[in-house]
Amino acid sequence: MIRDVHHVGIAVRDLEAAYALYRDALGLRLVKEGEMPSRGVRAAMLAAGGAYLELIQPLEASSPFATFLEERGEGLHHVALWSDDVDGDVAKLRDCGVTLDDPEPRDGFTGRLSYLAADAFDGVQLEVVEPEEGLMGGRSATESRITRIDHVVLRVPHAGTISERMESWFGVETKRTFQRGETSFAFMRPGDVVIEVIGPSERPAKPRPGDIAGLCFECTGIDELAADLKAKGYPVGEPHPALQGGRIVSVNRSGACGVPVAFIDFTDSPGPPSR
Repeated sequence: MIRDVHHVGIAVRDLEAAYALYRDALGLRLVKEGEMPSRGVRAAMLAAGGAYLELIQPLEASSPFATFLEERGEGLHHVALWSDDVDGDVAKLRDCGVTLDDPEPRDGFTGRLSYLAADAFDGVQLEVVEPEEGLMGGRSATESRITRIDHVVLRVPHAGTISERMESWFGVETKRTFQRGETSFAFMRPGDVVIEVIGPSERPAKPRPGDIAGLCFECTGIDELAADLKAKGYPVGEPHPALQGGRIVSVNRSGACGVPVAFIDFTDSPGPPSR
């Protein structure tokens, strides 16, 4: 049913301020920008390998994205799954009894889409989108050190429940799992982008709502990238060995529009494991 992660949505207060990091400092290519009066937002799409970032700035207090900013502040808002048949996929979700914010697909900024209700994934906001022409992926030559989105992290009340829903609702299988103490990890790869799910092994009696907890880009020249970001004043750590191979470095969310951002470089490494 699902080809890949199409994009990751970020709610921001000021699109120009977000451009300073994601477009200018990281070199992600701007492929679309415009306003959606029906949603009360100004939005932009930046290419990161075969997937995208969607930056969304509310223009009206009545916008659902303004409500998100008021309640949670800037940060990761949704993960959009790439569908080749959004009408068919949404019909299947309805048949499965999935709660939907958009019971019928509608035309949106990125294509024909439907949002699931946040409680369908225990607090994680997912979208299913059949992208419009011009937002169909494909890598292009770029001078950016960012090569692709490597993975997005979902922190949920119970990892096993999310794995079951991903497979039964979307046909996305869990490729690998492991446990560390009382925490379970599950990895699924609908396409090029990995979805990493983290949650308690046993569902708590009073579970904390899930959220999108992090975003990681694959890059080259990680030392130069970290040094360049530091020189521009971004709160960057030091590159260090990553558990999945390669080396990784993070930018504190305070300098990335509320997003916990990491960069991983697999140069001189066997590369990421099959996840």
